[in-house]
Amino acid sequence: MQSATAGDLGGPAAPRRVHPIVKLDYPVRIIINIFIFILMASIFSERGAGRPWWIALVLYGFIWPHAVYLFASRSRDSKRAEFRALLSESFVLGALSATASFSILPTLTFLTGITATNLSVGGIRQALKGVVLMAGGAAAMVAAFGLHVVAQTSPTTTALSALAIVVFTTVFGFFSNLQTRKLVQARREMTQQNVMIERQKTEVEQAREAADRERQSAEEAREAAEAANRAKSAFLANMSHELRTPLNAIIGYSELLEEEAADGGHEDLVPDLQKICTSGKHLLRLINSVLDLSKIEAGKMTLFVETFEIGTLVEEVVSTAKPLVDKNRNTLALESDLNLGKLKGDVTKLKQVLLNLLSNASKFTENGTITLEARRTADLQGSWVRFRVSDTGIGMTSEQLGKLFQAFTQADGATTRKYGGTGLGLVLSRRFCQMMGGDISVQSEFGKGTTFTVRLPADVENEEGDATSIHRIDMKAILGQASRKTPQDG
Repeated sequence: MQSATAGDLGGPAAPRRVHPIVKLDYPVRIIINIFIFILMASIFSERGAGRPWWIALVLYGFIWPHAVYLFASRSRDSKRAEFRALLSESFVLGALSATASFSILPTLTFLTGITATNLSVGGIRQALKGVVLMAGGAAAMVAAFGLHVVAQTSPTTTALSALAIVVFTTVFGFFSNLQTRKLVQARREMTQQNVMIERQKTEVEQAREAADRERQSAEEAREAAEAANRAKSAFLANMSHELRTPLNAIIGYSELLEEEAADGGHEDLVPDLQKICTSGKHLLRLINSVLDLSKIEAGKMTLFVETFEIGTLVEEVVSTAKPLVDKNRNTLALESDLNLGKLKGDVTKLKQVLLNLLSNASKFTENGTITLEARRTADLQGSWVRFRVSDTGIGMTSEQLGKLFQAFTQADGATTRKYGGTGLGLVLSRRFCQMMGGDISVQSEFGKGTTFTVRLPADVENEEGDATSIHRIDMKAILGQASRKTPQDG
């Protein structure tokens, strides 16, 4: 199976990596070949060499270094290509030694230079191959042109040979030292990078451990909060039971005493007995509201889903709210469609929502008009029932609207002192509407009045599909929504 490279696939080919040996030998070869050219030019001048020899010398002295580097840099294995180039140079220098008639200093210069180079970059094996190929180059020239031995050289050639050895040693040593420094620097940088990687690894590990600890702490806090919530719910349920039992007795006895006082002619006692009964009923409503809120927060509130006539519900709500409206000399107006039809939902909770809204409107309005509107609407999402409670009371500011639907919260201390209330009515009303798939919205203008709009689906779905079944609601999603409270909440 063949593997395709980026170039084979039509993409840009990755640049080939040039081995450091190739980069080291390239400048050394350029300088040394210049001295080889000068040395051989001196010998050719002394012996009157022909034009072909001069052409070959020029090509080797000035073209060969660049050709070798170009070939090696484009090879798949630039190191192996450089080794082959050095062996080729060994053969050429052997031939040049024969051309120089095996003069001692030039031959010794060529042998020393190429052997030192082969030994430094490729080891003993490479050096031995170079010696063999140098001998082969000399033998090839002897075979082609005959053996000519001239041991003595002119003073110029001798000086140039000695200078070539010195230059080669100096240049090769300089560039070797330069390459060594680069390698040491690269190793130092690699060591620093390894230290940095280890440090980052340690930091990541520490961050992971910190995250694990925080996650564990959050889990423990969540479990503690859930345990506290369960304990609170159990406490409220128990306390509500313990409180409602005597309160019901107080309310019952006060009503009984009120009747006996009226029948016995003790009319002066009736107002006090009525205050006892009214206060007991108010406290009972407060206890029921707190218990309902705790059930909602614990996700244990249930819906009793049934189908009922909307018109009948509206009539009952108006009849119940009439005394509250009349208390502050208000007028109650009813606006509704002629045929509201039926609604599938929790009639008790919807009645509680409407009564809470009408109670608030009655409390914060004096000598005004309170309007209850009931309409049936439809859109792409289905059929809806809309209830709207409007008043001409004190209204709310934008700051007060920002506190809407927050439990146990009213606009300010003055509102609480003047109008009373616990701040639970609207909280429960909105939660009940959200449980039935709807919501409550509000519009208000300070000093002119407030309008609350309840929007509910005409058919509240339940899990069993039975209109008379108990429907348990998961309140986690509802509690995650924005919850706020009005200053008009009683």
